[in-house]
Amino acid sequence: MLKTHSIILYTKPGCHLCEAAKAALDSLRGEFEVSLEEVNINDDPALFEKYQYLIPVMIIDEKTVLEARIDARKLRRALQVGYGPTYHIIPKNGK
Repeated sequence: MLKTHSIILYTKPGCHLCEAAKAALDSLRGEFEVSLEEVNINDDPALFEKYQYLIPVMIIDEKTVLEARIDARKLRRALQVGYGPTYHIIPKNGK
């Protein structure tokens, strides 16, 4: 049985990089079980301020963050080993 990875995707309408990130994730669905939550940053001023220049942003399993150009190679690596070429790890205390 595959581990289910929890993914939050910060996005907004009209973001072509966000659409590419979702397509990359869809291409890996046969390899990984994922639970995807999409969050529109336009709905929350604090999220918009934080992510407006970084989207798409994916937070995987509450610890790995991928930003900007997210392709299948980067995403596969993040899902397999917990990190990728454009990433940072969220500390356990959230700061």
